[in-house]
Amino acid sequence: MLNPLLRFGVYYFVFSYLFIVKVPKFTLYLLLGVFLWNFFQDVSSSAINAVRSRSKLTKTIFFPRYLIVFASTLTALFSFVINTLLLTIAVIIFDHIGALQIFAIFPFILLVFLSTGVGLLLAILFVHFRDISEIWNVILTLGFFLTPIMYDPHNVPAPLATVALLNPVGRVLVMFRAYMLFDNTPTWAFSLTTVAVCIGIFVLGIWLFIKYEHRIPEYV
Repeated sequence: MLNPLLRFGVYYFVFSYLFIVKVPKFTLYLLLGVFLWNFFQDVSSSAINAVRSRSKLTKTIFFPRYLIVFASTLTALFSFVINTLLLTIAVIIFDHIGALQIFAIFPFILLVFLSTGVGLLLAILFVHFRDISEIWNVILTLGFFLTPIMYDPHNVPAPLATVALLNPVGRVLVMFRAYMLFDNTPTWAFSLTTVAVCIGIFVLGIWLFIKYEHRIPEYV
């Protein structure tokens, strides 16, 4: 819990006092963004380490190797659920109670599928490219600023807005905040395409992982 809270504290100070960001309900807006991004980062990064750290197990016991990635997702999910419950309580206490807040569970589930799918893809890539962990860290740093965590994607220049809304994590964030903070619903087209992308990445990840998981004991 300290990791995302410390990040939130730094970003809140910078973008509330040094660089003023005019976003409604900015404190909760930023807090939601940091916590959801932190979950995506934890799941996707830990999938690589999970396969690497259990290399001896994969060489001695036969079992579906994707369970290793699922286990790392569940570990991150445990902390994320606690954080999300605390966030929900904070929103209810300091902001409002809305009828649409219950629907925030849907982007929450989409984020789990998306993060796990990316984790599966990274885990199987690690079998062939050992530097994928370092490369992914760089991509995460870039992705953080291309994801609408600290800004409203509708209030930035068109190129950045396009990139932010093409980013599936950014789309999930937009949906989550719409239900949780602003009591509105994204368009059906936006919601359906987000669902399709998140589920599509998960299906692609698990398909490729199952196809090449037999190489894990040999190369890891």
